[in-house]
Amino acid sequence: MSTPDTPASVLFICTGNICRSPMGERILARHAEEAGLSVTSTSAGVGAMNDHEMHPFAVEVLGEHGYDGTGFASRYLRPPMLQDADLVLCLTRDHRAKAQQLLPVRWKRMFTLTEFAELADGESGSLDDIIGSRARIDTNSAHLDIADPMGKPKDDFERVFGEIAPKVSTIVDWMAR
Repeated sequence: MSTPDTPASVLFICTGNICRSPMGERILARHAEEAGLSVTSTSAGVGAMNDHEMHPFAVEVLGEHGYDGTGFASRYLRPPMLQDADLVLCLTRDHRAKAQQLLPVRWKRMFTLTEFAELADGESGSLDDIIGSRARIDTNSAHLDIADPMGKPKDDFERVFGEIAPKVSTIVDWMAR
């Protein structure tokens, strides 16, 4: 179960909120539940249209890996979502920058998924400890971005799943410590 030192709510952010961020949301929700953590996992998009279903390839790939992609509705990112989230995980540096512009006062809790996973890997400290260790990595490195599979074949959605799932697993392991 989460403690005051670990996030109780995680918000994933991508562009359209129908591919990458919903995959992260669903992967985290299941891993957190399996770990006995009380964590809310949601997602939104910086350019999303509200109430769209997850991309069919995203649903397929999730299903093939044992995750449920049904019953999803996209959401356009709004400042209250950022305010309510304990941790914001963005799929690219650009998404992180847009989220930080929307609610600058919460910038310290906004990371790329890759960035946070790298900082949390093997750590047992609090969220504040992770925030304080941000200088350990180059927050402008292109390797922090997970490319958008939109408009591409199903293999690209599989690649995205392969990038997101282990990072989410690392973060859930950190939360469970």
